[in-house]
Formats: sequence, C-alpha cells, structure tokens
Amino acid sequence: MQHVRSSHIHRQQPAHLAGSSLLHPLYRKLHKGLSAGLFSSTLPASLQGEMDDSPAVLRCSIILSGQCEMTLGGTAHQFRARDVATAYLPSMPFQIATSADFSCLEVHITPALLQDMDTRLPWGDTDAAAQNPFFSSIKANASLHKAATGLYQSLQKNQHNGPLSCAAALTILGQSFEQIHAAPQDTLLSRHEKTSLHRACSLLLSRTDEAPTILELAKYSGLSATRLKMGFRILYGCGPYSLFQAHRMEHAKKLLKTHSVTETAMELGYSNMSHFSAAFKRQFGKAPHIYRREG
Repeated sequence: MQHVRSSHIHRQQPAHLAGSSLLHPLYRKLHKGLSAGLFSSTLPASLQGEMDDSPAVLRCSIILSGQCEMTLGGTAHQFRARDVATAYLPSMPFQIATSADFSCLEVHITPALLQDMDTRLPWGDTDAAAQNPFFSSIKANASLHKAATGLYQSLQKNQHNGPLSCAAALTILGQSFEQIHAAPQDTLLSRHEKTSLHRACSLLLSRTDEAPTILELAKYSGLSATRLKMGFRILYGCGPYSLFQAHRMEHAKKLLKTHSVTETAMELGYSNMSHFSAAFKRQFGKAPHIYRREG
C-alpha cells in the first residue's frame, strides 16, 4: 500500500497522468481557497497517508460510482454511490481502499474563505484557525447530486467556465452544510422505525428492473406511506425512488461491460431506450453508448 501526503495529491497533476489513478486526480483550482478534484480508479486500489494540506481545508467528498472503505484516525467508514463525507481533519492519518470502477468528486475550501462568505462553520467553531477535527456523513439530496454531476462533467471535459464551476462547488458545499445542520431530525426516528426503514431499503435495492411501490414498501416495513417517505429522506437523504434509480444505474454500468445498450435497458425493465439513456446520462453525465465505448 502506497504512503502519501494529501498535499502531494491535491494539486495540478501532469497532463499525461491526470485522472489516471487515486494518486493523480483531475484537479482544478477554482478560486483562492476553493478547489475540486475528480478521483477515479478502474481497478481496486488502496492508499494510506496523512492529511497535511496547508492551509488545512474542509473537504466534501461525493461518491459517484463504486464503493470504498475509508479509515480516518483509526475509525473505519463505508461509502457507496451518493454518499457524501464532509470532513475537516488537519494532520489526520488516513487509509482508503476502493472497489473497481470507483469515482469520487472532492471539493476543498479553506475555513477562512467560508468565514469571508459569512458562513457558519459546520463544526461550530467561530475561529477559522481552530484545529478541532470534524466529520459527517450524509446521503446526497437531488440538488447536491445534480451539482456534483455538473462539476464532474466540467472536470472531465476540461471546461474552463470559472463562474459555473465555482457555483457548482459552492452549491455542493452549501447543500451538504444544510443537510448536516438538519441532521438532528434523525432523532425523530425511533430505533424500531430505523430498523423498519433499513428492511424497506433492503427490499428496494434487491430489485433492478422495477421499484416496489410505496404501498408495497410501507406494508413490508410496517410503516405508513407518509412515515416511510419522510424516514427515507431523513435516513438516506432522498426519497425511495431516487435511491432506487441510483442503485439501478450503478447496476447498468456493470451490465454495459458485457451487454449492449439495448440488452442492458431491457434487463433493467426499460421498454424505451431513450428513457434509459436519459436516466443514465442524468446519473453519470454521459450517454450509455459513450460509456460502453470508453469502457
């Protein structure tokens, strides 16, 4: 396992290496104190090292595809598509192990820039120079995921539209902060309700062709339809159908390695190819035939 320092990764990479591995992300400085990087790996990969960015940054990481296990300061966290980790961890040791076909978008911002924008720091300190570590994990809501997909496309296509890229990065940060500040809603769910929601989620994600209806999920979980939908938004950051679609499109990526676009669409229950193509592009920023060709 390679040992690295984050400051050696979070910087402009040589053109022939950028985007080729976890060590060499597609990186772009968007503004003083604000940057973004796209990390990807076609094969399982692992890294370990230390967060040593100077100045220290708050990082917001959105898993776009695949999954990973990240160990921060000795605590392991599991992430999959649409998971968002927001962290301020100066001088913190880390390890990361990813699955195949992994991609992750990271937005970095300095606490000083946050304070310049009169933004409350997520970890509660009023002093931007404070070194208190902070970590939070949420599920991306629709607005956050849309902004992440847009910035991902911009980085991949090497588009240099500063205002749009900054707007997307700040939307990602703003949406993550709003969800973090709203996190105490989780206490509104009892242990029984959380267990019931996890059961409903397992049933939902056991399918890839057609999502169970809200009434079917409610009956299976023992919750009312209203409580089920509210619980999904609190616990997973989005409604049941949005979670199902993200899971369905992840499965589509795997199928496209060995199936045609038409075969993939049919196996996922689509009778209309344009509907499948639109859903896939909305999730990953490119049409399925392009993804398959680049594959």
